[in-house]
Amino acid sequence: MGRKRKSRKPKSNNKKIFNVIAIISILIAVIFGIMLYVLGMVPEKYLLIVYTIFIILYLLLSFLVFKKNIKKSIKIFCIVLFIIFDIVFSVGISYISKTIGFIDVINNELFQKEEFYIMVKKESNIDKIEDLSDKIVGVYSSLNSNKAIKTLDKKVETTTTKYTDAISMFDDLNDDKIDAVLINGSIKNLFNDELIDTADNLKELYTLSVPIKKNDTEVLKFVDITRKPFNIYVAGGDAYGSIDNVTNTDVNMIITVDPVSKKILLTSIPRDYYVNLPSFGENAYDKLTHAGYYGIEESIKAIEKLLDIDINYYVKVNFSTIEGIVDAIDGVDVQSDFNFCVGNKCFKKGINHLDGKSSLTFARERHSFSDGDVQRVKNQQKVIEAIINKVTSSTKLVTNFTRILDSVSSSLSTNMDSKSINKFVKMQLNSMSNWEIESQNLIGTDYTSTSTYTFPGLNLYVMKKNEESVNKAKEKIREVKR
Repeated sequence: MGRKRKSRKPKSNNKKIFNVIAIISILIAVIFGIMLYVLGMVPEKYLLIVYTIFIILYLLLSFLVFKKNIKKSIKIFCIVLFIIFDIVFSVGISYISKTIGFIDVINNELFQKEEFYIMVKKESNIDKIEDLSDKIVGVYSSLNSNKAIKTLDKKVETTTTKYTDAISMFDDLNDDKIDAVLINGSIKNLFNDELIDTADNLKELYTLSVPIKKNDTEVLKFVDITRKPFNIYVAGGDAYGSIDNVTNTDVNMIITVDPVSKKILLTSIPRDYYVNLPSFGENAYDKLTHAGYYGIEESIKAIEKLLDIDINYYVKVNFSTIEGIVDAIDGVDVQSDFNFCVGNKCFKKGINHLDGKSSLTFARERHSFSDGDVQRVKNQQKVIEAIINKVTSSTKLVTNFTRILDSVSSSLSTNMDSKSINKFVKMQLNSMSNWEIESQNLIGTDYTSTSTYTFPGLNLYVMKKNEESVNKAKEKIREVKR
């Protein structure tokens, strides 16, 4: 009887499995390489090194896997390496996808929205929106109040009466001439300062959101940000959460960047600076913070006129942005000029290591200082400078990159295009240079005025500009941009 031949099927199956794993690994590596190139952030010198190493390595591994008569143990070792690289490149693909998605989100043409609030007297028996049926609602006239009325009409049928004087409107509510008021966030913010007594007698019934389209093309002034100096307007809203809410701007800062000499100039303008709102005529003056209620474009126009500059781009942030970034880079070291406390949180004169929440507290406080808002903008600059220093002088930008993206993905918006952002990051990674950072802030004179554009007749605190301060700021900005 002849001897039976041993089956070679298991060996054949192993070979097929090894070949499939190798082919999939090569495809994953190719996809990663293409995405890394398309991202446009990694300098060519690093790409060349990475591509060369892995092309040679993959050619060698493929040769050993696909060639016959190679020991099984060697093939298994090669397959294990392929699988390890698959995991690494898959994480890399996810990382790149998140980066691309983040950039698309922050400069996408999103709809902004303005919040409107329906308020009634505390003792009122009106407890829900349906109770307003056939009632009289006083509406404070503002840029988008008509849209708010239309939104309200979809909820309940009311009679609306418009007011241009907030005090008269609240007086009529108190005297029961109207049953409720419809106000925007600008009026509501006054409850914390000028209208504290009024706020104590009110309760919030309902919130309406009115969509507003951004118009970035009106303010975009494109430059090659890796070769030419440029100005960025940082608008800091006084809110948490989504960045698409229209709010007043507590932070108004111009960042002038010279990418060639690696210089950054931070110019802060107090929120209450008394400026012209160009869209509404030569006589339309208001606090700079109120310009935010007419859109980011109006704030930009007001600052451009004040400082006689072009603002190339804007970055819109809010409370969530600062907290998120600082926590994502494991805190920052900030220099305080004074010992002071805010609630239970105290800061010492000198270096303080701050997390996200305490950084925001430090940047927002003004009542602890004799020069109030002037010191506040200095502290805001200190926090921004600490963030810039940490992400440019350490590995935090790379090691904590996904944490940073996650922290600001819904609380940051910019009109800077994705290609410019990618090129700038690529330039910094290529040089890993330290930046020279200088700060300045405008000063002025304390004043009260009944002639603010947003609240005519209401006696409000404003800061009248100091011409010498403004002229010095203009000159410093010109020096960086030369």
